[in-house]
Amino acid sequence: MSISHKHDAAALLRVNGLSVQFGGTRALDAVSFAMKPRTVCGIIGPNGAGKTTLFNCLSRLCNPDTGTIHFAERDITTLAPEGIAAAGIARTFQNVALFDRQTVRANVEAGCYRHVHGGTLSHLFGLRRASDAMGDIRARVGALLDMTRLADIADRLVADLSFGTRKRVELARALAMEPRLLLLDEPAAGLNFEEVGELEAWIRHISRELGIAVLLIEHHMNLVMRVSDQVIGLEFGRVMADGTPHEVANHPEVIRAYLGDHA
Repeated sequence: MSISHKHDAAALLRVNGLSVQFGGTRALDAVSFAMKPRTVCGIIGPNGAGKTTLFNCLSRLCNPDTGTIHFAERDITTLAPEGIAAAGIARTFQNVALFDRQTVRANVEAGCYRHVHGGTLSHLFGLRRASDAMGDIRARVGALLDMTRLADIADRLVADLSFGTRKRVELARALAMEPRLLLLDEPAAGLNFEEVGELEAWIRHISRELGIAVLLIEHHMNLVMRVSDQVIGLEFGRVMADGTPHEVANHPEVIRAYLGDHA
């Protein structure tokens, strides 16, 4: 039942044989998978399955012991975090990471850093070109604030916002980087029913309209199964299933992992 993307030349992201060990614990054990551009891939699995470690490897917050990561046909296994961002991969975190004493607008603008190097632009293209670039950034930030319903609170401090609103700020900041791949780490955690519905709509818009591939870790199974084109199930650091949402939801290993003896 597995979708065999491993050798698919059209894949945007290809992970091959990724392993990570912490002391005597193997957090990832020869993990291999691939995902195509403009698709949504959900990563599911019990706590301790290796989901966050996988994201940490992809964003270079963790060094894999073995294996390779290719993005857009480029080996990015040894790139530093800033190199990963420059390559076109952005990430949000389960525990929202923002500049609390800055405004919503300033936080979203911070996501544009990889596009703006003021001195370089000024020297190479002149002050007018640099000014034009900043104007483009302001327009992009404004559009993202509108999309995520943050425009009305753009000048408020992030520290004064609810958890769900802070998650929207982090999403807007990640999109400001203009990534080709967006890593969402438990984006539905802490959201109410209405906010989860909005999140689902945004994920669809991001992949289908903006053309950005989305890889998400999520325990909200209904959301994962509704929004994903591909689902990967992890357990004890290994891939136990890789396929369509229907295939994975009905895979015996996935059922056993979630239901245990009641499966």
